[in-house]
Amino acid sequence: RAEPARDVAWDIVEGLTTEVGSRHAGTEAEARARAWSVAKLKALGFSNVRIETYRIPVWVRGEERAKLTAPFPQPLAITALGNSGATPAKGLSGTLVVFPTYEAFKAAPDAAIKGKIVYVGHAMKPAQDGSSYGYYGVVRRAGPNLAAKRGAAAFIIRSIGTDNHRNPHTGNTNWEEGVKPIPSAAVSNPDANLIELAEARAPGKLQIDLLLTPKFIGEQESGNVIAEVPGSDPAAGVVLVGGHLDSWDLGTGAIDDGAGVAITAAAAKAVLDSGKQPRRTIRVIWWGSEEVGQFGGKA
Repeated sequence: RAEPARDVAWDIVEGLTTEVGSRHAGTEAEARARAWSVAKLKALGFSNVRIETYRIPVWVRGEERAKLTAPFPQPLAITALGNSGATPAKGLSGTLVVFPTYEAFKAAPDAAIKGKIVYVGHAMKPAQDGSSYGYYGVVRRAGPNLAAKRGAAAFIIRSIGTDNHRNPHTGNTNWEEGVKPIPSAAVSNPDANLIELAEARAPGKLQIDLLLTPKFIGEQESGNVIAEVPGSDPAAGVVLVGGHLDSWDLGTGAIDDGAGVAITAAAAKAVLDSGKQPRRTIRVIWWGSEEVGQFGGKA
């Protein structure tokens, strides 16, 4: 049987990821996504389609390389965490201090951290509903800041997630005011396994070369895309639905959050096509710059 709402949602995701692709906040790609979204929402018949802009601080990715140099030379699949600091232009070399869990890292004396390149495993456990993401994600969200405060030269984590491919997983990290960002990155899960196995065979002897060259480029424009199904009673209020339009730069953003903007817009489109005007206005918002600090929602 025909499923118009599903077809609308699928077309939005396919179009957004094919015609725009990755949509890193504050970049030209996110601006193209906003223009694409306005055209799409108008074509779907929504009213009052518009963009509301705001300014955000923007971080962009650079070169990313890492390898174990001793005692078991191996290349590592690695990517910088959002808001990571940079290594010197020629990179960092040194001993890799390995902690299997975030708790072990926190419990270690500062002398074991200061001036070191630190690795923390903290392997996420599978859960059908993804509920472990919050607990295990702390190593990415807060770990680099704590490492910087304790004097670490760089901070490397196991990618947050339970996959077994060699695509390292990025995501945002946060710095307290006055804390200088240090180079912070995630290795893929197989590479994290390699580090932990190598440490077990040669405790305290792992040496690593690390190069990360991200940079902060100052304030740039971001924005929210807004569209409406007008209601019959302006005093009745607004029903607000949506998702975030931006994505990380390493993927197409199909699930996070292309699916979110698509499903909610398709639901509103189903109301629009029903021939019955809702009492409350349905406002569809595709927020910008969620991944890097939820700036769109705050704006």
